[in-house]
Amino acid sequence: MDLLSFGDNIPEGDYRLHSAFEHAVNFRRGRLIISLVSPGAGAGPVNLVVKQIPAGARKFRATKFSFYVDDNRLRKAPDAMYDSSVPELDAEPALVRENIETLKVFFAVGAPPRSMRFIFDPDAELEFRRVFERKMLLRMKKAAGLLSAGAYAAGARMMRGLGFGLTPSGDDFLSGMLAGLGFARKSLRLNTEKAALAVYKNSEGGNLISNTFLRCSYEGLVTFKIKRLMIALCGSGKRELLSAAADAFKSGHTSGADFCAGLVFALQDVLTTS
Repeated sequence: MDLLSFGDNIPEGDYRLHSAFEHAVNFRRGRLIISLVSPGAGAGPVNLVVKQIPAGARKFRATKFSFYVDDNRLRKAPDAMYDSSVPELDAEPALVRENIETLKVFFAVGAPPRSMRFIFDPDAELEFRRVFERKMLLRMKKAAGLLSAGAYAAGARMMRGLGFGLTPSGDDFLSGMLAGLGFARKSLRLNTEKAALAVYKNSEGGNLISNTFLRCSYEGLVTFKIKRLMIALCGSGKRELLSAAADAFKSGHTSGADFCAGLVFALQDVLTTS
């Protein structure tokens, strides 16, 4: 089992199995989740990327110099550690606004069905057909309206836990918002601290995986796919922007697109009001 990269936010200690899937095995230590993932998932603050997921893994341990998956030792090579910090760039607001508009259009064709692309593509609301789906959609729209109006605490409380999947769409959206607010603070030099704190304090629920993602986003730690998208948002290459977005959308079923929707939503919001 070869270790390709490991995140910079994996505390030392013993972890126990939380959940296992084809391309990811999650381990828990207290309220923290770390993930053993296949190369397609990519690097992240709490990810260990390996060539092949071991079958039946039950235990994980992190020490100063090594990781252990059951009896398999993975050495921490310094050049394999992924720097997950949100990039600090010299971003031009007008160019970021232009790229945001490009991404909003791309959501309609690039994001999966029943993701939060409906935020930018009202026609996507038709994908929510069942009664409970329509009710959930209405709550999501109301929550988005509150967030857009600056009622960050109320909007986050309403949004959290809404949606489908291992990490609900609403949680992924809020994680994306926090990442976007952190990016705006570092690269656009905007004052987003109060908004980020209000969103974060009202986002955590009972889903440990969601909570880990929310904490990482609030602390300014993102995956390689999201870092690539942030960098592309500051550039003039539309091909790279759409390629980075398409790659980010592939994370999970709708999780990647939901996260990106929150990121774009937050950036659009702060750039409009700045």
